[in-house]
Amino acid sequence: MANGFSLCKDLTVNTRNGRIAIVLGSLLVIVPAHAHHSWAGIYNTEKSIIVEGVVAEFLFRSPHLALLIDVDSEAGEAEQWTVEWGSPRRMREAGYDEAVLQPGDEVVVTGQPAWTPGRKSVRMRSLMRPVDGFSLTGRRRR
Repeated sequence: MANGFSLCKDLTVNTRNGRIAIVLGSLLVIVPAHAHHSWAGIYNTEKSIIVEGVVAEFLFRSPHLALLIDVDSEAGEAEQWTVEWGSPRRMREAGYDEAVLQPGDEVVVTGQPAWTPGRKSVRMRSLMRPVDGFSLTGRRRR
């Protein structure tokens, strides 16, 4: 067995092919882990802003929950902001579903603004619905 090693009596694996299999197998683990981004790469975790608006749509889907809210800009023009946070699984574990936020709900969101200039997006740290005092946080329970 000059170019391989024996795994058992009847199976011989070529060393070169074995290395290729190990590299490819490693990629199957590394690529998905790398694909999930860091919040800090998208949102400025050193800043906090408050965005007040009306829910247009609640996107209860993976990988992150997203809320589209209509906001009146300082110039008095309508803008749509995206509010992003955690996963649907965590919301369900906390006892919430798609019905927790409805179009027309007025919300006040505190969060971290996007790094990209002009991008109307925030990573939610807290959300409050003033009409009934309902609130959410974007922090993990420890």
